[in-house]
Amino acid sequence: MEEDFLKAETATTTAKEPKHLFRLYRRLFLLVFAVAVLWQGLLLVDTRLAQYYRDLENTFKVILTAPGKTDNASLEQWGESLNQKQDIVSVKLFSPQDGLEVVRRQNPQLAESLLLMGKNKMPAYFELKLTPQTFGNMRPFMDNLAAEYDELSIHYNAQHADLVFYTGVCSKLLRLVMAFALLLFLGFMFLVEAYPVRGGKSHVWGGAVSGLLAGIASCLFIGVLVYPTGLLQEVMHTFTTPEKQLLVFVFCTLFGWTLSKWQKF
Repeated sequence: MEEDFLKAETATTTAKEPKHLFRLYRRLFLLVFAVAVLWQGLLLVDTRLAQYYRDLENTFKVILTAPGKTDNASLEQWGESLNQKQDIVSVKLFSPQDGLEVVRRQNPQLAESLLLMGKNKMPAYFELKLTPQTFGNMRPFMDNLAAEYDELSIHYNAQHADLVFYTGVCSKLLRLVMAFALLLFLGFMFLVEAYPVRGGKSHVWGGAVSGLLAGIASCLFIGVLVYPTGLLQEVMHTFTTPEKQLLVFVFCTLFGWTLSKWQKF
């Protein structure tokens, strides 16, 4: 009688195991899917923030205008002196005619107004591009530049410089946070893999498959969010790259594989 009872209990436990495993995969999928969606959002913000920072940096320029009656020898001397400074990436000299052509391309009406005032009203000027490190110390750098080249008039947008600096700081901090979070995930996976399991299978291939499906689902979810904006065709090169998506899929697969051994959720 007791043996029959034990057999019946064992059969009941065996019958319940598939249902338990199915719920385990479902929970695993939801957990990996939530983590993957967060990664997709971080990658999206990181891509756009880095592009925004590059655009801001490339469009920032410092203009040094020369006095009206300046000979070519003085202009060349100033240009050589500016080129020797470590904080300056490039120096371009524009004659009054070159400067007028630049203004004509950007603002034809302003160019016509300058012509009405006279061709000599457009001064020669230097266009400077600075190193990224200079943006954090812009005002003292400009004060030193103005003191050294007192005959030149300095023109720059201070708010633009501040925006470049703070955007660059935010971009670097975001990447550091992402790298640290990835390191923590890898540490968690290592600890789970290093923990010995007695008896039974330590891993289930279904966990890796569920993790991969969660990664694919997160990519589709971002596509659904972007679709109403009309930018779905540009999403691969505007918001992400195939290489980043491949890394997300690999991470989700390994994460699902690790969670199938952990089984504490």
